Amino acid sequence: MKIKKFLLAFTLIELLVVISIIAILAGIALPVFSQVQIKGAQTKALSNAKQIGLALKVYATDNNGLYPAYVLSGSPLAPTTQLVPNSSYAFAQLFPQYLTNETIFWLAKAADCLPTPPNNQIDNPSVYPPVSTLTTGQNHWAYVPGLYDTSNPSFPMIADCFVTATTHKYATNQSAVGGVWSGQKAVVINVDCSGAILPVDQASLTVLGQTGAGTPTDIFQTSSTWLANSPVNPAGH
Repeated sequence: MKIKKFLLAFTLIELLVVISIIAILAGIALPVFSQVQIKGAQTKALSNAKQIGLALKVYATDNNGLYPAYVLSGSPLAPTTQLVPNSSYAFAQLFPQYLTNETIFWLAKAADCLPTPPNNQIDNPSVYPPVSTLTTGQNHWAYVPGLYDTSNPSFPMIADCFVTATTHKYATNQSAVGGVWSGQKAVVINVDCSGAILPVDQASLTVLGQTGAGTPTDIFQTSSTWLANSPVNPAGH
């Protein structure tokens, strides 16, 4: 009887040890798995943003080198001298001639986007302001208007949505607008359509780079030697 109790106790101890080891391994594996998921989502977002950049490039080729940037008016629609109030109105000018799929503008789990992908119902022919194309919640990307395909190739053109476009800051709260990567990284596409997943400075919550100021500064700032226009956020933000 005593032997049976001893064996039972020993088995229970072994079981507890095994459970403890599994818990430790799970604790190590889960954060790694989470990071892999995030990196995968960032890579997909970068690929989508580059597709948008290429569509912008083709648009510019047909429009004297100018990327879509201005309010449209008249019949047929033609650019005015007034900059678009948000990035969605600029990107909508790519439809239906240069793009037909809204999905590349949408980012899952981004607070600025709807929980479900766009329905791909677009204005055809195009109208201004857009009615069906890239409505609120269907576009994640911020945009710097007024650029040309001959502008400084290092100028940023497309980026993850900001908390507010005027501050160019990101949020550390993933559930907040501008916080899709928890304020750690940002997808940025330049005028030449090159792009990267860049680190966000944790002190300023902006993306820093060489802007001709001597030291790394906010790459979305405006100055006489850098960007002429501030970025605009998607419609509704």
